[in-house]
Amino acid sequence: MKLFVKLLIIFALSFSYSYSACNFKVELGVKRDTFESLNFTGPPLPLEYENFDIYGILADDICPDQNLNEVAVEYKFLNDELVAINMIALNDDRNIVSESLIMMNYFKKNYGNFETPDNPRAFSGFEVIDKNNKFYVYQRIPNDDGIINEQIYISSPELDTKLMEYMQNLEEQQLKEQQ
Repeated sequence: MKLFVKLLIIFALSFSYSYSACNFKVELGVKRDTFESLNFTGPPLPLEYENFDIYGILADDICPDQNLNEVAVEYKFLNDELVAINMIALNDDRNIVSESLIMMNYFKKNYGNFETPDNPRAFSGFEVIDKNNKFYVYQRIPNDDGIINEQIYISSPELDTKLMEYMQNLEEQQLKEQQ
């Protein structure tokens, strides 16, 4: 009987841990038509880049139990393949989202802990966690206006390389056009 109770407790703890992260509904590398067939976001955001699209949704809509108020989730597609997922704090000049530490705590709980100063609100920089052929980047950096740019970036080495090469080519093309 004691063994049964222990197994039940272990199962309950592992079940609650495994479902503590957001369910993004799709995996990296999924094709756009499969993603669109799920109908949980609207159309892609209007961009002027060929073969690159971003679909957005509020985190509360796909992570209702995570208390990720005022956080957006972006699904980034390159050549009809999901190459990255971004979670972005929707801060204004008061930085309410970042000051609440919800994204930092979410990242530490779900992707990996990292050291912060005694006052975690003073943390500025980024942290990278590699796990299961994916990497997770937490970034918290104030811009020139004092608004904190806080985000979590999720990708794999292969897909991120594709995205970075695309962005580099895009920048080079834009430089050529300006000259």
